[in-house]
Amino acid sequence: MKVSSRMETTRHRSNESATGSDRVSTEVDSLKESFGQLRSDVMDLLSHAFGIGRGGAEIAKDRASDAVQNLKGHISDLKSHGADGLTAIERKIEEKPLQSALIAFGVGYVLAKVLGRR
Repeated sequence: MKVSSRMETTRHRSNESATGSDRVSTEVDSLKESFGQLRSDVMDLLSHAFGIGRGGAEIAKDRASDAVQNLKGHISDLKSHGADGLTAIERKIEEKPLQSALIAFGVGYVLAKVLGRR
């Protein structure tokens, strides 16, 4: 009877270790599956984030391009107004050359006195 009892104990332990081994194997498989799903989710998230970043960069590029075109338009307008102002000054000088020369001399004299004192 002692031999038979020992055999049953050994079988029982063998069954317990097989059952424990199955549980561990099941848990490991479950963890592998969970990590695989996590990796897939992280890859999807990164892909989406980079997609948004690229889209945002494209929008920023378009806005910057629009701003540059707008700035070029303003610069062109300023050049036009500057040329018109210069033409008006030239006309005034041609109309009254003596008065223009005296004004230029007076402005030069005042600037020389102010800058010469430093």
